[in-house]
Amino acid sequence: MAEGGSLPVEQLNKDNTALTYQLLECPICLEQMRSPKSLPCLHSFCEECLSTYIVTDLSGEMAAVTSFPCPVCRKITSPVNHSEGKETWAQQFPTNSLVQEYTKRTRISYAQRYCGPCKKTKNLETPATMLCKMNGMLFCKLCTVNVHDVFHEICDSVTLDEANHNVTWKQPWSMACSLHLEKIDYYCEDHKFIGCHKCIITEHRRCDVVMTIGEYCENQKKKSQLDNMGKSLENASKCIELMINAIDKQIESMQQCQDVGLSSVVDLRQSIDKYLDKKQEEMTQEMISKYKAAKNNVDISKQKCSRLRVVIQSTKEAFMTAVRMDDHLEMTQLFIRGQTEIGACNDVIDDITHSLKSVNVKHDIDSSHITIDQYSTLTLGRILVEEQPCIIPDGVEYIRNVDWLLNNRVKKLGQCMIRIPSDEDDCTAHGVLLMPTGNIIVSDYQNDKLKLFSVKGQFLDELEISGYPHDVCSVDDDTVAVAVTNSHVGIHVVKVQPSKLTLSTVIEVPEDIKCQGLAFMDGHFMVSTSTDIHSVTMDGKVEKVQTLSSPCWNLASDLKKNKTFACLQTSTMDDIVVTRLPNGIQIYGLDERVVENAMGVDVDSEGNVYVCGQDSNKVLQVSAYGTKVKELLTSKDGIDEPRAISVCGNKFVVTNNSSQDRNEIHIYQLY
Repeated sequence: MAEGGSLPVEQLNKDNTALTYQLLECPICLEQMRSPKSLPCLHSFCEECLSTYIVTDLSGEMAAVTSFPCPVCRKITSPVNHSEGKETWAQQFPTNSLVQEYTKRTRISYAQRYCGPCKKTKNLETPATMLCKMNGMLFCKLCTVNVHDVFHEICDSVTLDEANHNVTWKQPWSMACSLHLEKIDYYCEDHKFIGCHKCIITEHRRCDVVMTIGEYCENQKKKSQLDNMGKSLENASKCIELMINAIDKQIESMQQCQDVGLSSVVDLRQSIDKYLDKKQEEMTQEMISKYKAAKNNVDISKQKCSRLRVVIQSTKEAFMTAVRMDDHLEMTQLFIRGQTEIGACNDVIDDITHSLKSVNVKHDIDSSHITIDQYSTLTLGRILVEEQPCIIPDGVEYIRNVDWLLNNRVKKLGQCMIRIPSDEDDCTAHGVLLMPTGNIIVSDYQNDKLKLFSVKGQFLDELEISGYPHDVCSVDDDTVAVAVTNSHVGIHVVKVQPSKLTLSTVIEVPEDIKCQGLAFMDGHFMVSTSTDIHSVTMDGKVEKVQTLSSPCWNLASDLKKNKTFACLQTSTMDDIVVTRLPNGIQIYGLDERVVENAMGVDVDSEGNVYVCGQDSNKVLQVSAYGTKVKELLTSKDGIDEPRAISVCGNKFVVTNNSSQDRNEIHIYQLY
């Protein structure tokens, strides 16, 4: 509800109508839903439409098939009892009580209402114009004056136009649980489940995050997640629209190529004898067949985009309407549905980018056949199918989902060779830094160097370090620092130009402080050793701020929240434990069943922490408070003893310590 009081009745009725229209429309038949059935992904369909889709989609599949994709988001869905015939699967899904309630209320809202006194005394159906809120009786204009105003001099009455609003009619919009017939007012974050208090007690009492739907919506509103979801849905809709336009242009180009090819076949056919009629027909059919096969693939992609566009636009409009009406139940359901649809949008973009080919079917003839004479070989040439990667239009990009930690994925962009001709040994990269410019700085422990590479992996410059370089961190946009041990113990501050590294200053520390991890925060450095974390000022003043139970090889800092993140190399914790200290340090103790030999660590702009498990061959993403953990990369993704990591925006780089990968760094993108 907006500030300054309630919305006008006309606006509320308009919003109600818009929201009702969006909720009652079946995405398959695009008409008002009949016997609405809801899938686990929260998309609803007519029972008949859903049943027809299931039977059609699984036609030709083996009888052992036990699931089907959602018609909208393509999420794999299993029926309650897949042993029954596919014709009955749709009946097994729960009825969408909210849609039924909207249908019922819409029917009541637009029903003809008649005057009560006229009906009782004269048996006349006189249209009513006024509602008495004291007794709920309807009156026409005449009876309002002659009957109502005589007996109810002081009464709260409204016109029927005002009474159309649900609050006036005292018809609450709460929905009952189909299992317990109790009010639905709780939400389980762990399972993305909405239910009544009995559902929560029986099925979700051990879950970590359970709250009322009102609390959930208020939390999302405080975090600006509702606004972010609206923006993400808007961006997804624009991307799908651009994809459809690009596909239309591709179809038009294919059609033009087909027309040119067919015309070429006909022109050549007219210059040779009639006995080539059959050959011409064969080649024409071949070209049409190949064109149809190629166009069918494109049509399938367009159908996915079109169907997803309709649903995303519907969800966006319904979501924004629910936000304006402050409808917590609808906001929660549409928020979850929006997350699913944004994931589906990214899937479509990924599928078209990597799988769909731009195909041109052409007619190819030998140059000697352009002029036909008695010595020419009688042939009509051949049909060529040229395939190229699909051209993605500008403006199409992966949409960052609002609940990013649970839904993001990783795409490998490439790798960069970090061993250069001047190196005497294989590299051992103890530190890496991905700068906002895209340049990459590598701290090579084995060759005593700091190296600079471009965003495309081109070697730009090297700086020899007097000692063993370890972790590297950013000081500002054109300054970095590296932790150094051995001869010149301390912190080496380096200026970074577009293609040049220059040593600016050396901050010396006592020799007993073996600098390993390094981070810059609030004008001073945080340095980790095998036993402690120290604070080091720019003029070399050292102060121990924390004793560690295990070595910490790398540090990371969150400049927005003024915090330093440390990850212990080994831990005896039975779970993910985050220790928050008053000095702004957060120490992560990770269960060794989750990650072994934790090394590199970094933090993104959202506060999510990234940890390299060298012995477990994993790169983990951990929420700022350690409540959620996601495996971003494993050995199946080519990770082999990850050592250091650096995150910048939606990209990150990882160094590896294995013998076969130690001379390369790998570059990835999050989406």
